[in-house]
Amino acid sequence: MVDKNATNKSSTVSAAARKLAQELGIDLKSLRGSGAQGRILLADVEQAQSGSMRNKKSNTSYQQKVSLEASIDRVQSVKVRRLLARKMEEAWKAIPHFYVTIAVDMTDVVRIRHEHEATINDFILAATARALIEHPWVNATWDGEQGIELAEVNIAIAAATDRGLYFPVVHNCQELSLAQISQRAAQLADKAANNAQLTEHEMSAGTFTITNMGMLGVESFGAIITPPQAAVLSVGSVKGEVIVDEQGEPTVALMMRLTLSADHRVLDGADAAEFLATVKSYLEAPVMLVDD
Repeated sequence: MVDKNATNKSSTVSAAARKLAQELGIDLKSLRGSGAQGRILLADVEQAQSGSMRNKKSNTSYQQKVSLEASIDRVQSVKVRRLLARKMEEAWKAIPHFYVTIAVDMTDVVRIRHEHEATINDFILAATARALIEHPWVNATWDGEQGIELAEVNIAIAAATDRGLYFPVVHNCQELSLAQISQRAAQLADKAANNAQLTEHEMSAGTFTITNMGMLGVESFGAIITPPQAAVLSVGSVKGEVIVDEQGEPTVALMMRLTLSADHRVLDGADAAEFLATVKSYLEAPVMLVDD
């Protein structure tokens, strides 16, 4: 007696197609036949084999592309770090650094920053810009023989990424409000963090640098000056401390340390102290930085 089901099943696949499918490990159930009444032919199996090979090549090509992009990214990261290392080594050897640190009460900045949609760093940028306008000798460059005061206040902000440290520049801070500084700084930081291409303009012509390690829990530190700039401001963490108020009573305040690394060929101790005092005065009365 003949099994009709078996006969029908066998008749839906040609013998040549069945043999090739077995050799190639192709599941016949996954194929749609092009023959009469859906019969699977040899050409159908060959086409399935061709499609499988294309998919494999496509996957291999994609993996090779990802691997190549990762390799290029690593090479660029190494180049950035090496370039920064050389610049910092040269700066450390050539520039006579000195450091001045001041404690700032950030209680009012923390209290009002959310209502103005600004970060602590935005207030520091705005306060520094105002102070550089009032102390132009700090916003200076060393030309090899003397310090030269600069009219434009272009503040470079250190941005740490997995590819190294970048210094995008907020240009013409002397013309910008707190809100404008906040918006521009956020755009630059976002581009640096997301591997977007920072333009040459966005990375050049800095006249002063701010580097903030407060978010890493660092209380204070002294940074290396980026030549030919005359100074760099290092920002520490904001933390609660017991202080003595104006009435001589103990109280808790949110304190932060700012350290100015200065080039002694351009600035002296009094210059650094007066500049930091001005920055402090703005941060302890931040309403002066808020837009009208």
